[in-house]
Amino acid sequence: MNTKVLETYKLSNLSRNEFIAETYNRYGKKLYSYAIHTWNLGEDEAWDLIYKTLYKVIDSYKKYEFETEEKFASFIFKIFINYLRNHYRDTKKAAENFPVSDIDSMELQNKAQPVVAEVIENIKLKALNEELEKMEDWQRMLLLMRSEGRAYSEIAKYIDKPENQLKVYYQRLKDQITKKLNEQL
Repeated sequence: MNTKVLETYKLSNLSRNEFIAETYNRYGKKLYSYAIHTWNLGEDEAWDLIYKTLYKVIDSYKKYEFETEEKFASFIFKIFINYLRNHYRDTKKAAENFPVSDIDSMELQNKAQPVVAEVIENIKLKALNEELEKMEDWQRMLLLMRSEGRAYSEIAKYIDKPENQLKVYYQRLKDQITKKLNEQL
């Protein structure tokens, strides 16, 4: 039986979320592989840029006409490349703003004000611990295991959540903690 798959850009009968899911299923892994292997991005950075790309595609693809699925794929890839370039430019600028110095660690320790630094560190640590205590066990485990650099597939073995949702949960938890800590500090 020869079933023809409808082109992505012609799936106008789908809801916004269904269209995002379909686009993700068709292009997400390709974009991820390209970001990881060609641009040497970390897993979280890659997924963040992929999601930005997909949402941008959803918001703008109806303004254009596509002759084929290849042209639509090209459109997606072009948006993704722009996000990759912007990310590269932004991280390059951030690196330039924090130049590496040749000061040795002993000299730095002698000049530092350990009491003030320790008080600030304790305040930050206390605020972080308070936010972590408010979370469920699986949320703390996800944050801890990702901070250790473990893959989502490995984390899914310990947490009773679907592997493909862990990326979203992790990003939301990270954003939530950052927001709450910034509010407190």
